[in-house]
Amino acid sequence: EERQKTRQLEMEAVSKALAVLAGDDAHDLFTKTFNPALLQTESTEQSERRAAASRVLSSVASKVHSPRLATLAYQVKLDAFTRVKKAIDDMIAQLLKEKEAEIK
Repeated sequence: EERQKTRQLEMEAVSKALAVLAGDDAHDLFTKTFNPALLQTESTEQSERRAAASRVLSSVASKVHSPRLATLAYQVKLDAFTRVKKAIDDMIAQLLKEKEAEIK
């Protein structure tokens, strides 16, 4: 039973962390404290490829008037954030599986 409580607390903590990171306050704080001088000025080869793929998808999306391709182009451009979100979602899924295993 103690393990179930611990898992529940972990799930609540992850949910709260997601809410904080996705909230308007976090966005406002980021825009206030953002310092462009700290940005990496040279792109890595992988991010250049990602940008090129995004440009190609965007141009094709505009030619064929496809919102799905436009969305895909945007997702390709923001791929790094997708990985972080997926890692958090995977963590939540794992916690749910452990919780169900403990209940059985």
